[in-house]
Amino acid sequence: MKKTSLLIVSILLCFVFHAQVNAKPLRVVIIETGPLPVVINTKDAFIDELTLVMPDHEIDVEIYNAEGLEEKARSIVETITEQAAPDLLVPIATLATRAVYNFSAAAEIPTLFMTVADPVKEGIVTAFGEHSTSNITGESHVLDAKVKLDMLDGLLKASALEEPITIGLVHSEYPSSKSSVESLLALESQYDNVKFVTVSTAYVEGTLGLGAMRAGIVEVLKEKVETSGLDAYWLSTGPLLQADDLINVIYKETKLLPIFAESIESVQQGALLGVVADEKSIGKSGALRAKRILSGERANTMAVTRMDKYTIGVNVSTAIKMHIPIPSSYLKLSKDHVYQ
Repeated sequence: MKKTSLLIVSILLCFVFHAQVNAKPLRVVIIETGPLPVVINTKDAFIDELTLVMPDHEIDVEIYNAEGLEEKARSIVETITEQAAPDLLVPIATLATRAVYNFSAAAEIPTLFMTVADPVKEGIVTAFGEHSTSNITGESHVLDAKVKLDMLDGLLKASALEEPITIGLVHSEYPSSKSSVESLLALESQYDNVKFVTVSTAYVEGTLGLGAMRAGIVEVLKEKVETSGLDAYWLSTGPLLQADDLINVIYKETKLLPIFAESIESVQQGALLGVVADEKSIGKSGALRAKRILSGERANTMAVTRMDKYTIGVNVSTAIKMHIPIPSSYLKLSKDHVYQ
């Protein structure tokens, strides 16, 4: 009896060992839209968290970078579809996600997007909370436009304005930037304390694009200060937000400060108010969805949603310059992100 038990245990151990030896590594392919901090930091957080939540699996990660070029993003997706399909495809940011979603040969590859501002306007779903018809899921990292405007309006009401503040909606023609501005403009009539003026520059692809877009937006802002009497500006999501020293360059040329920015780093540099999902939270949340997909769930059984964790920041020095008092409730919400 004892010999029989030992034989059974030995056979089971052999099966387990054989399964472990022959188990194929999980292949995860990441496509970065471009070499921007938000993309790189999200990717790093995603990989770190995926390794932690799937410790019993060997995961091979391949990384491609489209360098901000839409055509290169499409070429990368085409190359991937010509090979054996990966277990998971992870496009990061809008251009890479668009390239995957619009390429019919990739429709059945399990796909998880991250840092896409508006998956609804990209056609991935018809509304937040819905499931895609393609095998894709993900979360938007951008807070709903109404929530952002409500937060700004709360600050402006505290200052008892006699006239609305004229705010330039600074953006490039990059898809997520345009989408963000369109959402704000659609709500403008609901807020008595703001008047919006669009301030845009062309999206410039490639590694030199950020400098070119920064120069372009400064010229347009200088013109709008003369013609529209801007009081401040709103920095929308997108590549332009990542341009080096953007706020300081704009201030030097126009004496304008951002009243809202979708970046905590921008609040440190002078924006009055900022609300954003930080890159670590985006990457960690994405990894939890990735685990479910790699464990056998179809991507499109998970609804496309917004992130539910955000960081709030305020800049006291800017508030003083703009004569806008910051209520104590905002200071409490900002916690470790109160700057001066």
